[in-house]
Amino acid sequence: MTHARVPVGRAAQLQADFSPRRTDKPGSRKRYDIQGLRALAVVLVIADHLLAYPTGGFIGVDVFFVISGFVITASLLREHGKNGRVSFADFYRRRARRILPLASVVIVLSIAASWAVFSTARFADIAQDGLWAFLSAANWHLAIVGTDYMQAGGAVSPLQHYWSLAVEEQFYLVWPWLIALMLGWGAARRGLSSPGARRRSLGLAMLAVVAASFAFAMWESSAAPTVAYFSTFSRAWELGCGGLLAVLAPVLLRIPDRIRPALAYLGLAGIVLGAFAMTPELTFPGPWAAVPVLSTMAVIAAGTGGEQRLLAPLTNRVSRYLGDISYSLYLWHFPVIILLGALRPSNGPVDHTVALALTLALSAWSYHFIEEPVRHSQWLEPKAAKAAKAPHKAPARLAFGVLTALALVAAIVVSLTLAKAPGTAPAAGRPVVAPGASSAAVANTPSGKLSQELTLALSASHWPELTPAIDTLGNEAKAPEWVEDGCLADERGALDDPAENAARCVYGDPAAKKTAVVLGDSVAISYVPGVRAALEPQGYRVLVYTMQQCPAAAVDVIKSSKAAHPKCAPFRTWALQQIKAMKPDMVIASSSTGTLVRLSSGATGDAAAGEWTDASKNLYTELSASAKQVFVLDPPPRGRKFAECATKISTPADCASKVQQLSLDMTAAGRSALAPAAQPNVHYVDTVGWFCVAGNCPAFAGTSPMHADGAHLTAAYSKSLAPVLTEALATK
Repeated sequence: MTHARVPVGRAAQLQADFSPRRTDKPGSRKRYDIQGLRALAVVLVIADHLLAYPTGGFIGVDVFFVISGFVITASLLREHGKNGRVSFADFYRRRARRILPLASVVIVLSIAASWAVFSTARFADIAQDGLWAFLSAANWHLAIVGTDYMQAGGAVSPLQHYWSLAVEEQFYLVWPWLIALMLGWGAARRGLSSPGARRRSLGLAMLAVVAASFAFAMWESSAAPTVAYFSTFSRAWELGCGGLLAVLAPVLLRIPDRIRPALAYLGLAGIVLGAFAMTPELTFPGPWAAVPVLSTMAVIAAGTGGEQRLLAPLTNRVSRYLGDISYSLYLWHFPVIILLGALRPSNGPVDHTVALALTLALSAWSYHFIEEPVRHSQWLEPKAAKAAKAPHKAPARLAFGVLTALALVAAIVVSLTLAKAPGTAPAAGRPVVAPGASSAAVANTPSGKLSQELTLALSASHWPELTPAIDTLGNEAKAPEWVEDGCLADERGALDDPAENAARCVYGDPAAKKTAVVLGDSVAISYVPGVRAALEPQGYRVLVYTMQQCPAAAVDVIKSSKAAHPKCAPFRTWALQQIKAMKPDMVIASSSTGTLVRLSSGATGDAAAGEWTDASKNLYTELSASAKQVFVLDPPPRGRKFAECATKISTPADCASKVQQLSLDMTAAGRSALAPAAQPNVHYVDTVGWFCVAGNCPAFAGTSPMHADGAHLTAAYSKSLAPVLTEALATK
């Protein structure tokens, strides 16, 4: 293949050609293709968060990383080529003007709106998220919380998307120093005097950083997937790839003009195909982030030092403008989606349209009245530099933008506070009771009484005074055997030795003649307060054999963080051996519905249900021979997270839910595994009636909220189930 010759004067203009400009000047060329890439990236991210489609829309963040690495590295190389040095003070001043003002405005407005909308507990969490976001450490905060199983049911924060901004800012704390070091001290030490030799030396150093980060990302994506997704160390290679492109600009000049459009469209196709083909189940960022990274590199390379021909999808006016306001779009879209989702839980086409319109309006306003004025201002400039610059009109626009932001804060707080509808105030400390209801109308059985409470809760028009209160719901509302006593193995507070851990998790009278064992995962331990209240008065000791995300039946599973769960099988084997040796009077087993989507085999649908059925058959057979009576409790149907649905303007209907198909599949698979004729002492207990009526599930019954986090029962509700558990666990 013959390479196109570099025209005279083109190499001299290289520094002006290979990075985007925000304003056109005579003799300079704006990278409209990069602005179009920014537009594509932010559209993918917004579509993913708003519509959950395309399934791989999250790769827009990876596109942003490559662009940022390229642009910043190009800027630093241009400065070094012009001045022979890199001014760190100027670099960080530019970054501060570019990032901090709008980021701070969005944080403040999001926190103000959250105070007006959400419960006190959720607002406190969001305020904490705002602090981490402001400190450019949101990614590490999410990594720590995300790997904590106790936080698995936490609500989504409107500031969660700041993690990617934090990754970039942390990267840029180091990247300029690497460039300055390699172009200065490193080049001098190696005797490299020519610019080309210094650039090659810098390229090799960057390649080493990229290779090391990618290798680390491959390892961490497998060992700790949740941490890897947010980790700066696992993401650095993506920004580094953009930096490598900037260093390779002289080589990219030699790309023949006739193949540039093909290369650009090849990269564009890779991004689009990746967005539609990838799913959140893939391991990120290693290795699958290589698809959007390499594709973005192809598009940028195609336009470096060459004509941007035949690229209308990226260079049209709409794409260019969306690229200009992409930073604003990225910052605004997530708070808008989360806050509107709380106010309008229907989540239909009208809601999507409103969210898009509001995001666009806020982004255009903030771009023209905050971003651009601050970027062109003299903020943070030394006094000498300020004096040398001519005055401009940016401060007037900036002042208008700040005043408008303050007005928005006031408007949000006042309007949402006044929007609290009549009749939603909490009632006095009593359960909701239907008009005309009387004790005579209530069924005499425990299950009948509970069904009546559920029906009343479904028809409630206002929140009763719940215990524990909605604002205080969290980990502390879960079973004390879990969160206080540490009886859920492989969890905080639990001992590593299963025998030692189980030995301290024995409840009831030590001299009790009857023994019951609770076996399973966190769903099983959520039943323990009710099981104890039902069985201890009958003379039972209750032993707790449970492990985090480890089902009672012998299926191989991964954790919800996508990491392997090597402790599960040995723990289950140990527990079953203990039960076999103990010969307890009763075993109560239960497992999370989430088991069906965490199978190591990767099976889904009917295949997953079949795998669970086969494992359940083996469990029933083994327990039938080891215990006098065996009861298998269905897991509770998943409910809405109070932190998301219970706002200052919500009603109980906003937190009601439906029985999910996954729960129905779990029940059918578990029940089909039972052979009553062969195992007369094994009983399957369908518990859906303890939580729902005709498939509709309220968020509370009586004065007790059901779920602490959407998946696990509150200790209060579990204990309130004692009468129906006594009824269900009666010897057949």
